[in-house]
Amino acid sequence: MAGPSKVEFPGQNKQRIRMRGTKQANEATANRIKRELAQLLEDPAEKLPQMLWKGRLRWGRVDPVTKTLNELNKIIKRKNDVRWLGKRMMSKRGDPVAKAFAGSLHAAHDEDFKMVGNFNSGSFGGASFIRRGDGKQGYLAGLQNHSHLTLRMLPWEDHAKRGMYFFTWKGGFVCTGPKPSPPDEWLEDVLARSRFNFSKDDDIPLPVWVTEGLDPKSVLEFEPSSEGYVRFSFKHGPIAAIGLNTLDDATKKESSFIHHLALSMLPPFLPSILTIEANWAPKGWPEGRPLPEASAEGIDKIIDAWQGLTMNEGLIGMAVRRAVLDAIGEGLLLGENWIEGQDLDEIKTGLEDHPGSEDERQLAAYMLLASMEEGPTEEFGMRINPRGDISERKGQALEIMSGTSCGNILGTMWEKWGMAGLAGLGIEGVEAEEIWKKQNRKPQPFGTFLKSLDSARSQARRVARFPTRIGDIAGAAGKVHDLVLQGLLEGMGKAERVATARHPSIDEAAASWAWLLAAGRSAGQDWHFEANARDRAGAWLSATKSLLACGEALLEDDNDALEQDQRSWQEALDALKTVTGEAN
Repeated sequence: MAGPSKVEFPGQNKQRIRMRGTKQANEATANRIKRELAQLLEDPAEKLPQMLWKGRLRWGRVDPVTKTLNELNKIIKRKNDVRWLGKRMMSKRGDPVAKAFAGSLHAAHDEDFKMVGNFNSGSFGGASFIRRGDGKQGYLAGLQNHSHLTLRMLPWEDHAKRGMYFFTWKGGFVCTGPKPSPPDEWLEDVLARSRFNFSKDDDIPLPVWVTEGLDPKSVLEFEPSSEGYVRFSFKHGPIAAIGLNTLDDATKKESSFIHHLALSMLPPFLPSILTIEANWAPKGWPEGRPLPEASAEGIDKIIDAWQGLTMNEGLIGMAVRRAVLDAIGEGLLLGENWIEGQDLDEIKTGLEDHPGSEDERQLAAYMLLASMEEGPTEEFGMRINPRGDISERKGQALEIMSGTSCGNILGTMWEKWGMAGLAGLGIEGVEAEEIWKKQNRKPQPFGTFLKSLDSARSQARRVARFPTRIGDIAGAAGKVHDLVLQGLLEGMGKAERVATARHPSIDEAAASWAWLLAAGRSAGQDWHFEANARDRAGAWLSATKSLLACGEALLEDDNDALEQDQRSWQEALDALKTVTGEAN
């Protein structure tokens, strides 16, 4: 019995099934793959790693790379036998690299390349390739894209896991066996392909490559400098160094130099071929004086994080500098400058990199000098950041971080060192104390404060003529006393506003009304005060007028009459205390 008839649909013969992970090859991709495969077919041996190691493993065993290369040589001899290659690439046994190699040579005999596989690896990169045979996709991609310096190492990753080392560069691809011995050409090419511009000093017998601004001889001797650098010391002799300022320019989008270096070898284990060190000292650090041991420990942690790709390359310079600064436990740190802190001119010079006027810098220098002369009073040091905040730091050094303005330095240190700063400017005694108190009680921006310092000094001299100060005396007599001083020193209008404000007690209200009457400022103000307060103030009026008159005399008379005027002031104050019932 005949079977059911087959139904065909329009366009059915033109349908194609596309395998997962493949794509339609565009003209550029097809031409590139065709060129790569043609070169592979023409000279397959040239595209394979050259085995430089001629030794034997333990017990006389042949190394795995040599075994694989021997298998590949058998395939090369039959590279034009397409039928045999077809069987070899589908073999269930044998070397996996050989299987992928046979598939790649088989694909090289094709004329057109319309469908290609798409391979991507986070470590080795990605490329298009021809799927052929039963070989691993990564191995096929690596063998067919032999001009891809990183991807061509992928077929040999299992050999690397077994202790064999590979190095790839534009001019070659070698295996050095179980000993990581990179050729000189490899290092030159890797440095040339990096994003840094290295130069080599031909006058030094040992190859030393450095970036711009570094002295090769200093790098060779590992001498600390204020520029700072990271040094790569290769175990076979050469040295390369990158300046910290050069590293600072790196962005997140740019490939890490460590990553670039590691992906030029397999396995990508840099400690097997080099050691990495960093060196930096703040400007002014005494020549020949070793840095604290803690700085080396901090730098080692940073280098480990960099090698582990857990730290952005652009932050390495900042982290190294911070590790050194945090370890310094004495002296004065001004940004990235270190000074002993016992010379005023030296401190002023160090403050030049900190924003602020010349007057602010001068005052800050005097205060810092006084602080350094006294020395640390605690087991820990102090750090002032650009926001003007204070924090503790290890060691007993005083650190002013980069970017901290002189104004923030002054604001932070004023309470403790303000008097010493004023003394440096020639302002001492009661006059300095008044200026210090006023700025401490009601801070002004220090630029404004210093510009008005002449006015402040004049005001301080006026205050100094009085033997008592606002706030020194309690009770009703103290209220009258404060209003008299405030009116004479700060202006009658300000004192009047205080006097007419709300009062917590009858005595204070009476004292305020007594002053208003004595100063002639009472017109229209009686509604602020109760009758009892006004009556009590009448009894105090005479003593209040006497105190006010003595105050006016203190300000107006010359210095010859100062002592007599001060005695009169004290007598008038005692009389006021008596009438208010507050005499001792």
